[in-house]
Amino acid sequence: MYGMRPVFAAMALAASVGCGFADDSSPFIYFATEDPFTTGQPTKSDVLIFGGVFASGSFGNTINAFNADYTDNYLAGVSFGRDFFDLGTGFMLGGVVGTAVRFGDDDDTTGELWAGVRLRHQGLVIGDLAISPALVVGLSAVTGPTEIERQREIHYDGDASFLGFVGPELSLRLRQAPNFELVYQLHHRSGADGTFGNMGEGSNASILGVRYRF
Repeated sequence: MYGMRPVFAAMALAASVGCGFADDSSPFIYFATEDPFTTGQPTKSDVLIFGGVFASGSFGNTINAFNADYTDNYLAGVSFGRDFFDLGTGFMLGGVVGTAVRFGDDDDTTGELWAGVRLRHQGLVIGDLAISPALVVGLSAVTGPTEIERQREIHYDGDASFLGFVGPELSLRLRQAPNFELVYQLHHRSGADGTFGNMGEGSNASILGVRYRF
């Protein structure tokens, strides 16, 4: 499925546009140790609205979003996050809880609920653009498996109802809109080598969304 590629190209274009309007009082490029765009009024909470598409490959195959083998099965949802601890040097520790609907040509409509711990960094600032990485690690429960998960349940003789969750992400934010982020995340469910549900790989999806910080 090639529909995701123009979206990723648009993210790259947004990055190139944002680099042209640096604040004269800041270095043009630096790693932020605090929120670079809301100094004095840091945001702690956030809501992410997203949609995504499932890939048939493994975590390693899907992490390269441009070359992943996408299916005609999708998910859409929302998550809430909050930062609880400032660890210093730009790192923030917090939590995330989210829910999504999963559907598509090969899948019954099912629901997913997940929660986890999030480690994020304030990011690399280039002019008026902040590029911020984050990682969520937690647990995920679903009301029913996707077709890919069903096939893997048979392969592992396992149960994909309750698995581990990992969500590496990258977000883009502009100084001109400091409370909004464009977010890409790899939505990964896994049995962690048999730890959950006697499963290995569960499912992988590439998601894009808009996050509002407050």
